[in-house]
Amino acid sequence: MTPPDPSRRRLAQAAVALAAAPWLSSCILDGLSPVVVADYEAAVNEVIASYRLPGVLAAVRNPGQTQWTRAFGKANLARGTALSTASVFPIRSITKSFTVTLLLQLVRDGAIALDHTIDRYIAGVPNGSLIKLSDLAGMQSGLVDYSAQQGFRDLFAANPLRLWTERQLVDYALAVPPLVLPGAQYKYSNTNTVLLGMLIANVDAQPLADVMAARIFGPLALANTAYPSLATLADPHPTPYSINADTLLATEAPLISPTALAGSGAITSSLADLLTWGDELGNGSLIGAPLQALRKSTSRLVTNGPEYTRYGLGIGQIGNWWGHTGSGIGFQVATMNNPLSKATIAVMVNATPDGGRADLNYAQVVFEALAAVVESS
Repeated sequence: MTPPDPSRRRLAQAAVALAAAPWLSSCILDGLSPVVVADYEAAVNEVIASYRLPGVLAAVRNPGQTQWTRAFGKANLARGTALSTASVFPIRSITKSFTVTLLLQLVRDGAIALDHTIDRYIAGVPNGSLIKLSDLAGMQSGLVDYSAQQGFRDLFAANPLRLWTERQLVDYALAVPPLVLPGAQYKYSNTNTVLLGMLIANVDAQPLADVMAARIFGPLALANTAYPSLATLADPHPTPYSINADTLLATEAPLISPTALAGSGAITSSLADLLTWGDELGNGSLIGAPLQALRKSTSRLVTNGPEYTRYGLGIGQIGNWWGHTGSGIGFQVATMNNPLSKATIAVMVNATPDGGRADLNYAQVVFEALAAVVESS
């Protein structure tokens, strides 16, 4: 895994230095010190300038302070449309944390157990009699990533809006021998949470979209969050962009069918809902304290995939923060909670890097810059 870029930390430090204004320190603006507001804005603007990002949505909820929410930049560069805080984004791999939360709810309810093996629910999985549900949730199954298989990639590239069944997705992975034995090594793979989504729908006897709505979206009042089957985004929504890693020029990226991602990345949401989800990942109200503790205590060091420090059961650690990030074709997102301060940060960016920079998540860079401000204020 590529080591974290130390320049990310320097961005936050530079932002704080640029924004420091002693004469503001005794003032209060909208329940926040103007110094803190200036530091938040400077931190985000520094990242935007460094990578020429088209647009960024960012929010910080810190107990004892007024929530800070801000839209930066453009939803569409050609038209000059400003990005709105009400915008709906695909949240990509943050979907995994929803899927695993549903799994843990079923465990809490006694419908399944984490030490059950996947062959009990889905046939045809290599090592299916060895792969525990906890292995799938913790990215330790050893199964290859269906989205990295050439057969899938060729059809996807030919038609990004193609409709897929979950079985079609996982069959690309199940036809290939596993990389390692279950539990032997951390291996981030989209196949894991697609399989869990199939299992959840089978156990709950209804489509995964309905389970999501009944068990998560409704109870948390996530009014702008959905598990769609079509690529159409609710208004207002941004245009996705791809940024050339060398020239930093942005070109429009296509919308893609959420069925190509299923339980690994299909959900769409808003900044406000994403912030609420970050709170939930921090407090575990939907699964209870024992399972919330378990989803972190079973974490292990990350060796591939997104740049977490550790990854547990559908939840990742970055520094002192726990939550999830997402990235894919024009959109990058992050929502992270600090278990000590209870602060939550949510970030949405309508761009992804090209040129082989799979290690670079713009939303994570913005999150880390904001986290540095929160931790220093």
